Amino acid sequence: MSHAASRQVVLDASLRLQVVRARSCDEWFAGHGTAEVEVFGDDSEALRDWLQDQCRRSEELVAVTSTRCQTLQGFRQSHAFNQKLIDGGQRMTSYFDISGGADQVTDFIIGAEDMPYHLADGALQVKLLDRERVVVEGPVVNSRRSLMVLRCLEAVNATGQYLRAVRETAVRASEFRERIGELTARQRVIAKELECGRTDEEIAEQLGVSVRTVRYEVARLLEVLDVTTRFAAGVRYARMQAVEDRAVAGTCNRFAASDASRRR
Repeated sequence: MSHAASRQVVLDASLRLQVVRARSCDEWFAGHGTAEVEVFGDDSEALRDWLQDQCRRSEELVAVTSTRCQTLQGFRQSHAFNQKLIDGGQRMTSYFDISGGADQVTDFIIGAEDMPYHLADGALQVKLLDRERVVVEGPVVNSRRSLMVLRCLEAVNATGQYLRAVRETAVRASEFRERIGELTARQRVIAKELECGRTDEEIAEQLGVSVRTVRYEVARLLEVLDVTTRFAAGVRYARMQAVEDRAVAGTCNRFAASDASRRR
C-alpha cells in the first residue's frame, strides 16, 4: 500500500471521532451534552496554560500533533514541558504529523533521542488522557477558538481506533536514520516495492530472484524496521528515506544536534 493510501486509512479512522466531535459541539451550543468547553480566541498563552494543566493532571498521555503551524521556538517550549512530565513519571506517546511543517521542527524532533516522539500521519489533532478524557478542537464561539474535553465512552473508543491507525504509520523519530542504515541495497529496493503494494511474486519476478528469497528479505525488513506488517514496512521505509535524503542534502538534524549537545 502506498504512502497516500496509508494516509487515507488514517483519514477514514478519524471520521468517527470527527462525527462525535461535531455532535458534541452542536449539543454544547444547544445547552446540553457533557462536553467541557474552554474558549480562548487569540489568547495563545491562555490556551497553552489550560492545555498544559490538563496534561499535568494525567498519568498517561497519547497525543497526535501537527507541526504545520509550529515554530522552532514554540516547539522548544513544548518539548521542555514534555520533559518535565516524563521526568515526573508520566507515560507519554507523541505522534507528530510533519506534513507542511518546518524542517527545523522536524530536525529537532528527530534529535530528541530520549523522548517518546514518533513521526506519523495524523489527520486530526487530539490528546487522550488516562484513556478516559479526550481533548480536541472545540466549537468556534463568536469567531473565537476553543478546546473541549470529552469523557463519553463513544469519544474515547473513537479516539482509540484513530490512534491505532496513526500508530500503524508511525516511526520512532530518533530511529529514522539509524534503522535505514542497516538495510542492504536489495532490501531497500524491496521496501520501495512494498510501499507500492507489490506482492512477493511480483517483486521476485522484477528482481529475478526466487519468491523464497523475497520472503526472507521481507522478514528481515520487518525486523529491522520494527514493524509487523508489509504495509507498515513500506510506509516506514518511505518516511525514513525522505529524512535520509534531507540528511544527505546537509539539512537534517542541524538544530537538534546543537540542542542535544547543550543538554548533555
